[in-house]
Amino acid sequence: MVRHQVAGRQHRDRRDRLHGVVRTAAFLDQRLARSRKQVHYHGQPDWVAKLDTIIHELYHIDPERPGIRRMERADGTYSANCHGHRFFENVVAMVHQYLESKPDPEVTDFLKYDLDELTAKQGGVVGTTFRSFPSYPQRYTQVLDPQPPADMNCRIESLKVPRVKTRFSEDDLVVRQFLPHSSHQLVRKGRHCAA
Repeated sequence: MVRHQVAGRQHRDRRDRLHGVVRTAAFLDQRLARSRKQVHYHGQPDWVAKLDTIIHELYHIDPERPGIRRMERADGTYSANCHGHRFFENVVAMVHQYLESKPDPEVTDFLKYDLDELTAKQGGVVGTTFRSFPSYPQRYTQVLDPQPPADMNCRIESLKVPRVKTRFSEDDLVVRQFLPHSSHQLVRKGRHCAA
């Protein structure tokens, strides 16, 4: 028997790190008109595509337990896939609810700009990431301890023990500056951060 936990995915290859930076730049350069999201937000400004992405990513966080939100299937069981049709519908509903609340334009203003415009306007783009950026905590499979009785009628499969970090704290977070084709660490957070 196994249970799902959260662990860090390790990316040691420079191409993987660059891919994470490209994804960050792609996020900042999103336009509603150039995405599949436009069917959900007819008549909305382009920056709503970025708002959708932010809400989508935050919705992955489980409010009741540590880690990634578990998605319930129609039959009441849980799916390891956290991108079901209902997940996307809920994200769209939350985006509309937020927009209908008439948020303060100063709060959403940064969403109107791409990476180059934000850099010119603010002097750069920084964000808190995991030290091993673009790694992130994710679900992984772990052996259940204690194991159920041997007389249970179930299939037994061998399990590879993950060779990745499985516990995280504030010491695993850093502040990075994002540039068009790279990023670099600025400040460590947690107990190592300067006073």
